[in-house]
Amino acid sequence: MKYKEILDYCTAEMKSKGADKSKCSLNLDEKRELYFNNGKISMFRTTYNAKLQLSAIIGDKLGTTSLNKLDKESIDSAVEKAISNSNASQPDPANDISEFQPAEDFTSGVMAPDNDKMYFRLNEFLTHVKSAYPITHFEEGGISYIRSNYFFRNSNGVDYSHDQGLYQFMTMFTSKKDKKMSSFNYTYKLMKGLDEKLIDIVNLKALLKQSAEEIDARPFNQKFEGDIIITPDCMGEMLSPMLGHLSDYSHITGSSLLKDSIGKKIASEKLTLRSNPLSDGFAVKSFFNDDGYKNVEMPIVENGVLKTFLLSLKGSKKTGKERALTDGSNMSVDAGDIKLADMIKNTKKGIMLARFSGGNPNDNGDFSGIAKNSYYIENGEIKYPVKEIMVSGNALKMLNDIEEISRETVDYGFCKYPWVKIKNITISGK
Repeated sequence: MKYKEILDYCTAEMKSKGADKSKCSLNLDEKRELYFNNGKISMFRTTYNAKLQLSAIIGDKLGTTSLNKLDKESIDSAVEKAISNSNASQPDPANDISEFQPAEDFTSGVMAPDNDKMYFRLNEFLTHVKSAYPITHFEEGGISYIRSNYFFRNSNGVDYSHDQGLYQFMTMFTSKKDKKMSSFNYTYKLMKGLDEKLIDIVNLKALLKQSAEEIDARPFNQKFEGDIIITPDCMGEMLSPMLGHLSDYSHITGSSLLKDSIGKKIASEKLTLRSNPLSDGFAVKSFFNDDGYKNVEMPIVENGVLKTFLLSLKGSKKTGKERALTDGSNMSVDAGDIKLADMIKNTKKGIMLARFSGGNPNDNGDFSGIAKNSYYIENGEIKYPVKEIMVSGNALKMLNDIEEISRETVDYGFCKYPWVKIKNITISGK
């Protein structure tokens, strides 16, 4: 069977076995991987993966299953399992599928890899860093080309597909000198092409400089309340708790601290956070979500005001709140009006936070964790890299304590963030 025929077959089979509603998705990935290890190109391979997911609703009972084989015997077995799981599950009126929408096929990205250019760019990168960063050890990484075909079908007649191709670069590294070693660091980017030198993408040069300097990081024995400047590399850590309070789980359980905040100010007016699933500015696109609805570009927070929760179809039905028109992909924070250098000059006492290691915030949003790859700032100057330093605060209060957002941004191909300065954070060493 061809791929769309597989979904037609699954939908028909689930209906014939008693499903009132059903949905199926099939994801096919071709990945060409050019890897390096310990600074040398070590492997080139092509892998293929398939994942078929089936959901059957009988009455209000939902059963799901997934498989990675596409032969008829395996598919028939998976259909039986989805039906069996449905019959055995507890009823929930919120179990549902998206209504009919006209069929569409979407295409984005680069449709064929350039193997020669992949090798050229990676070899160029390794040759450069060997001489430019002699004490930095590049443990592993590489360039991959990923071609994904995603098909979605449900029993209401929703029929979508997305054919997408992109490149991915990743590297992990640490620096060593005189028996001293920095903590490991990493970065990655999704790319529409290979026109840029890899050393010039994302915030890599700054990260490599930090890695070398961190060898001489100093213990920190102060405790004070001051500012932190969160780098783009760490911005996901800042936003993750807030996004958690916008999602299904926190709203269904009633634990969301933002459950009554639509249209209300939850952050500094300097903050605008957008979801850009269809943007040509990113290497990856998300034309439709897992429920079978087309995505819309929209702000999540605009000038500090909460514009939408991130509820799925089920989350919407469970809570009686509106379903999100976006799946929350391709996040970006609008740039500010101050240069990073001036942001640093305006900092009396604080740290530049490049990586954070800590657990999830508690139910009130309070958090604490270890600042890694970070620098002490005093009287407008970056003084030295620090180690054994803790930062603590409240993840949601932080949003209201944003003082400045930089003009400069870093594009990772699936998100785009500036530097953000936040006040009133507790900073302490041993």
